[in-house]
Amino acid sequence: MAARPEIGAASLSVTDAMVEELARRGVTHMFGVPGGECNLDFIAAADRAGVRFVLTRTETSASIMACVAGELTGASGVAMTTRGPGLCAAANGVAYADLDRAALLLIADGYEDDQAYISHQRIDQGAVLAPMLRAQSDLRSGDALGELDRLLAAASEQPPGPAYLEVAGSRIRRPAADARSVAATHSRPALDLDALEQARTLLGEARRPVVVAGLQARRPEAAAALNRFVAATGCPVLTTYKAKGVVSERTPLGLGLYANGLPEAPLLTAADLIILYGFDPVEGPPSPWRYGGTPTLELSEHAHAHSLLDPELLLVADIARTLDSLADALPVRAWTAAELAAAKDRLWTAARTPASEGIAPSQLVDAARAAFPPETRITIDAGAHMLPVLHLWQSGEANQSLISRGLSTMGFALPAAIAASLVDPARPTVAFTGDGGIMMCLGELGTAIQYGATPIVIVFNDSSLTLIGAKQKRRQLAAAGVDFSDTDFAAVAAGFGWWTRRVTDAGDLAAAFADAQAAGRAALIDVVINPAQYEGQILAIRG
Repeated sequence: MAARPEIGAASLSVTDAMVEELARRGVTHMFGVPGGECNLDFIAAADRAGVRFVLTRTETSASIMACVAGELTGASGVAMTTRGPGLCAAANGVAYADLDRAALLLIADGYEDDQAYISHQRIDQGAVLAPMLRAQSDLRSGDALGELDRLLAAASEQPPGPAYLEVAGSRIRRPAADARSVAATHSRPALDLDALEQARTLLGEARRPVVVAGLQARRPEAAAALNRFVAATGCPVLTTYKAKGVVSERTPLGLGLYANGLPEAPLLTAADLIILYGFDPVEGPPSPWRYGGTPTLELSEHAHAHSLLDPELLLVADIARTLDSLADALPVRAWTAAELAAAKDRLWTAARTPASEGIAPSQLVDAARAAFPPETRITIDAGAHMLPVLHLWQSGEANQSLISRGLSTMGFALPAAIAASLVDPARPTVAFTGDGGIMMCLGELGTAIQYGATPIVIVFNDSSLTLIGAKQKRRQLAAAGVDFSDTDFAAVAAGFGWWTRRVTDAGDLAAAFADAQAAGRAALIDVVINPAQYEGQILAIRG
């Protein structure tokens, strides 16, 4: 690694100063596919600053990896692309940052002011991304570190999301000013004391309350506050997909998932107060709120552009502090242990629908759950396979289960698992993906090998877009446009240098999982499944 320049040194460029600032704020990795312009300056500056640049195979994966790295480290994710096609290809990952509420700084090449004659690869890049952005800058103001500070502050405000930095050589290669940016302090709205008293009254009248925790609850302080509340009150908790594990699903009061589906309906119908804690309607399924007759108290860090419901009371403030101030207002619960145990059993058995011949999706998840240690972090792609994974795999803490829910993009699980393995290499990482999802990012198998990431990828291979096929069948349409030709993903991954195995018999799953863990390197298990169980699972979970 090259010698690291000192902040304030006369030779320090704007690029070096910005990357040094990112490193100071906790950024450990940058992800991207460079072009031949300013991207190269940032790669060199990252090397000098001790920030690892990861060359991904696609820009979409780069922005997803950056988001996941940020979600796990607490710093903003940083991705970098070239102009034109590079930036456009990153847009899906930028959409993930927007709708899955992840702080992201995307850096891309622009043009010099004296290059107005160039039309090659020229699009209005800021306009392409603008509907998703929290802020953008082209550094023309001259205060590079001030602009960086503004972008990072905007990206981390509630709700977090993407910011865009467009750069040109004349603006980043000049000497940096001696003054460095100071991280902004973010204050959430002050709590309305009258509203707090109204909340205490609602809680005081409740005998059968239920918490539904959403993605805002993943923040360490918010998760800790929720666990204190549960310990003090005995209140049961359901979580959204993004919040899975914020209260351990291995405990009696960590009941399982809220998906606006059938298994949780008896519990929520019997409740006399629903406490929405950090719930963001971006996670909600595209169907109306089912529990309008039950009083609802909502604690959120921001107002919502598209509200799923009209709660009796909405408190917009720091949700952790708010919940801490309410714990003593809740009387002893009237729920019995038997009622809660029955509710939990409904939630965890819904995915166990009858199976036919071959390897059923639930068999695959059960075998994986038995094989991997409880601290394993999982990543989950969009598709039919996510239902048995989410509803059978137990997570014990926040961010132990990673999924795209707001955007629900396919092609998430593999890049997310690579990023998780790179930033937290001591923790086992397992990706659950369908054949459709992994085909969207197969090139990233090479990224994992190149940078020493060691995830274990499990492919639910049924040669189909099964979830879409189920919708097609429901509409009584002819089967068309949803099936793939067969692919041997084990053979493909072996070509990249992965340890691989193809499994066609359920009796071979345990040995495959054991051997994958013993391999000590990136491993992929291609499991040929019978998708027949999915239809019953969809009906049992979603109705």
